[in-house]
Amino acid sequence: MTSPMTRPPRSSLYWRLLPSYLVVVVVALGTMFLAGEALAPYFLQRHVDAMMESLHAHGDQTLDAMADDLAAGFRRALTQSLLWALVASGAAATMVGLYVTRRVVRPLRALTRASGRIAGGRYSQRLTQRAPGEIGELAAAFNTMAATLEKSEERRVQLMADVAHEFRTPLSNLRGYLEGLEDGVFAPEELAAPARRQLQRLERLADDLSLLSRVETGQVDLHPAEVAAVTLLDAVAEAFRPRFEAKDVTLEVAAAPDVRVWADAERSGQVLTNLVANALRFTPAGGRVKLAVYAVGEGWVRFEVSDTGGGIPQGQLSLVFNRFYRGDQARAQQEGGGSGIGLTLAKQLVERQGGDIGVSSRLGQGSTFWFTLPRAPDAG
Repeated sequence: MTSPMTRPPRSSLYWRLLPSYLVVVVVALGTMFLAGEALAPYFLQRHVDAMMESLHAHGDQTLDAMADDLAAGFRRALTQSLLWALVASGAAATMVGLYVTRRVVRPLRALTRASGRIAGGRYSQRLTQRAPGEIGELAAAFNTMAATLEKSEERRVQLMADVAHEFRTPLSNLRGYLEGLEDGVFAPEELAAPARRQLQRLERLADDLSLLSRVETGQVDLHPAEVAAVTLLDAVAEAFRPRFEAKDVTLEVAAAPDVRVWADAERSGQVLTNLVANALRFTPAGGRVKLAVYAVGEGWVRFEVSDTGGGIPQGQLSLVFNRFYRGDQARAQQEGGGSGIGLTLAKQLVERQGGDIGVSSRLGQGSTFWFTLPRAPDAG
């Protein structure tokens, strides 16, 4: 409700409808006045003419009787003129009201029809009719909503196709193993390890998809607390060190012990895990991966995971955080592959904590993935 101290903006629907109502009222009153002005003398003159004929026919009519007859005639003339004026003003007001109503209702009807098409799955529907004020704002909001729904539908279709593709590869491998086992090509003990790897890949994909869905819909609760940044790096480094040694890749950690962040330790560790796993996957034997953390700007801490891999083409840097993006398909498959959504999940977890994430890379020299988290309040 609009308070008496505040007025609606001049372009609002309030200021469009109020003049419309006033126009209808003015048209009705004006038509009534003009009709009365034109018809009252006509009806009165008719009565006077009738009186004159009666006077000529009956010369004995008294002055009082003539006055009463004239007054009665005036009242009838006034009543008749008002009745005709009401009819005329009602017709004029109806026509003006229909015109005004049509102008107001037309964009709303267009919106109703477009909403029905959207509900039927035609997300490309847009409103092209322009209107001022709130109706125009509603139309713009509707177009924005339709565009968002269309993009969401495109992402949903693409996601289904990507998920089907990602599941198809390990399932095809498992089918090949079983067919080879049935044909006697492989012994059971030869298939145990590769079959387990394919099952683990399917489980990892299902788990990551489930977690990503819950993060995107806000169903994952975060529990931020003060954490030493070096603790997060050391925990991830220790977990990955055997895999680095097995691949002959050097792992370095550089972090000041006094840098502390305000973050969810578990989810932040998961972000680092995904970035380190990605770096190890694309770093060849004899290469190096470096984990670093340092304070930047006012109240932020920056984590970096740098590798000496082949790098990422500049044209693909904007795609690396998309679902199921893989820069080097052959190497990713050779290294066992990831779920394809690890970087997407990392991005969502960082942004849910108020931070930012990005990547810089040069072909042949490696890549650096970084993300920022808020610095702990008492860390200066």
